[in-house]
Amino acid sequence: MTSFRWQGTDVLGLPQNGILEAKSAKDAKFKLAGLGISGVLIHRQSKLGAHDESLGIQSNASKSASSGLRTSKKKLGIFCRQLANLLQAGIPIIDALDLLNEGAKNEHAALLRSLKNSLQDGLKLGEAMALHPSVFAPYFVSLVRCEEVAGQLHRALANLADHLEQSQSLRRKIRQSLLQPSLILSTAVLVTWLLLTFVMPEFTKMYNQQNQQLPEITLWVIGLSTHLQTHGVSVLLLFTTSALAATAMIKKVESIGLHFDRLLLHLPLLGPVIQQSNTVDLSRTLAAMLTAGVPLNEGLTLAGTACRNAAFRDALKQTTAATENGSPLHQAMSVSACLPESFRRIIRLGEETGKLDQMLEHASVIYREDIQRTVDNLMPLIEPIVMLILGVVVGGLILAMYLPIFAMGTLLQT
Repeated sequence: MTSFRWQGTDVLGLPQNGILEAKSAKDAKFKLAGLGISGVLIHRQSKLGAHDESLGIQSNASKSASSGLRTSKKKLGIFCRQLANLLQAGIPIIDALDLLNEGAKNEHAALLRSLKNSLQDGLKLGEAMALHPSVFAPYFVSLVRCEEVAGQLHRALANLADHLEQSQSLRRKIRQSLLQPSLILSTAVLVTWLLLTFVMPEFTKMYNQQNQQLPEITLWVIGLSTHLQTHGVSVLLLFTTSALAATAMIKKVESIGLHFDRLLLHLPLLGPVIQQSNTVDLSRTLAAMLTAGVPLNEGLTLAGTACRNAAFRDALKQTTAATENGSPLHQAMSVSACLPESFRRIIRLGEETGKLDQMLEHASVIYREDIQRTVDNLMPLIEPIVMLILGVVVGGLILAMYLPIFAMGTLLQT
């Protein structure tokens, strides 16, 4: 990582500057764009001046490294809701943070204390939140900053609380729907391992004593059992190491992660759910940005940080570039196939009527309901498929073990 000194303006047009850690100047510009900074001037920072306090506001990324504070999405949603209610009731923000801190624990309490200390040092809430990007995403900070200037901070926090609560509810529903099939598949794997490791060797000893011709399926299962006993640990270590290495490459190598996420979008059953989920995050975040007065191009960049799928983030980069060249948003979105056609039609209607923010909010509701219907309809399909897999695997192993016994019984009868 290299330190870069930067100067630019935030989404409100206010001058900002600081020091940012990045791999290259291009990477630094991309990170700053994600934080809502535009008109950026960047140059490499010398090591002697890496901690120069005369620059005023230090970059969000560099300060966050020293804090390392985190909190769960659930707690963050509760925090936004409670703080919005307290502010709407007319309680000063520092007093509100004190009240919230009374029932907080561990890192969440430390986060509240850090926000309070920053406010007492003269920072605004948006600036204080920007010091903790591991907790507050760039779109989160930009929305708070915009509504602070408009005097509607409680509205921003309420909108963010709604967004977090709905996102958590949606993901919880998806996880609960996938829990039962996952447990069934895990049971199938465990039963298969027990049969091959402990049961099949006993049957093999018995077959060797009888010295008879075994069916092909039984020979194949015996070979698999022998291989598992001999090389099982090595195979498990190889599989685990490969999985961890692949996961690390997907996270760290941008091109690999992009191809992997594109592949996820084309998976049967799961792909549409991933596409709809990211569309909900995109439409909801962009609607909030536009309502708060954030320019469209900056709103698109910030909305991209709310999408978990790298293919969506890449599509929004291309969309932003197209809108900067003068293309309407619905045409700019056509550059990527990952954005649903129905979503582009909604965008077009919003642009034609001049109610883009309202149509985006409407789109988030539509796709959230679509996900719920999709998940509800998938369960009757997934459960029979999983049970069929369980029956074929476990039933096939049991059949392979008992076929020679059935053959011996037939010989004895004749």
